Amino acid sequence: MELVNFDEAKSLLAKYKVSCPKTAFCVTQEEAEKVAESFGYPVFLKIYGKNILHRTEEKGVGEATDKGGLAKMFSEMKKISGVEGVLVQEKAMGKSLIVGMKRDPQFGPVIMVGIGGIFTEILKDFVLRVAPVSESNAMEMMAELKGYDYLCGKRDKEPINFKETAKIISAISDLSMKESNILQIDLNPVISDSKKSLAVDFKFLI
Repeated sequence: MELVNFDEAKSLLAKYKVSCPKTAFCVTQEEAEKVAESFGYPVFLKIYGKNILHRTEEKGVGEATDKGGLAKMFSEMKKISGVEGVLVQEKAMGKSLIVGMKRDPQFGPVIMVGIGGIFTEILKDFVLRVAPVSESNAMEMMAELKGYDYLCGKRDKEPINFKETAKIISAISDLSMKESNILQIDLNPVISDSKKSLAVDFKFLI
């Protein structure tokens, strides 16, 4: 499988009305500094390369709180093997979910939603459905998660926006049904607070 480049992946998300934080692909430090100033600090920096599938394992994700921090981080990231550029992204706050799709030879697109971010591999808390997945189906999937109370804000009283998150899950289902060349999708994390849900990191494989 091959990684879809950043601009094409971002265009696909926009086509299916999946919202993302402001993000720009930067090749030079000067570009990154201008973007960060326009977004406002703090910003996240993420390495990008067509053969880089796991940024965290490559130590290719970090938060810059000012121009000096960005310059140092950008310089270090450019030294990582296979890096073509660095993504500069506005900071999103909220709870983390993962939304994904894998194309099964027998069942076709299988949609997944789970507790995301750094907890994805640790908790292994996810629910699967064969596409198509409607928004109401997506709500049911989230309700089946072991971490549902966490999403409801039982501890910190700040629930996620279930409606907007359901729209993202259903949109990925729709995309997978119509874009048959896409073999796998990973939106990890989808960050959601009580107002909005955003696909912060995304990966499409063909």
